[in-house]
Amino acid sequence: MKKLDLVKLKNDKSYKNFGLVKNMHGIVVELQFDKADVLFFNPQNVGDYAIVNVKLLDLELEKEKLPAELEKELLSKLDDIIAKAKNEIQPIKIKEYDMVELIVEEDKYAKFGIHKGDRGCVMDNNAVQNYIEVDFSGIDKDGNFYGDCISVKINDLKIIK
Repeated sequence: MKKLDLVKLKNDKSYKNFGLVKNMHGIVVELQFDKADVLFFNPQNVGDYAIVNVKLLDLELEKEKLPAELEKELLSKLDDIIAKAKNEIQPIKIKEYDMVELIVEEDKYAKFGIHKGDRGCVMDNNAVQNYIEVDFSGIDKDGNFYGDCISVKINDLKIIK
């Protein structure tokens, strides 16, 4: 095993508190004697990642390799990636079909007619860079359609049911 090898976690017993699960894929970013720092991507939140120190015995080397161009780019940005890394994968607390309320008033939502206190329904279990799709649409008492389905920062929402 070497730096930038693709690996799979084959034993998750010691890593559940880091949010890792069996068969989760990662990239070796640093190698020690019997351990490796592995970059794992959050499967529920695109763009979210963590670097966790894992015993080599708990990893399985993947047959696939990163393309040379991607390896080169990853190496050039690795210091920045490591500096910004968390040490655990955090699951998204908001789930598909949860009813939520917007708890902030911001222009990025107001331009779609969505304001603090508006309620909507989460449309997906997955997020992109901590934003999740919420449907704030409905039909008013006069039978008119209102609202929109937009991406909302997870921290700008509270679950109401």
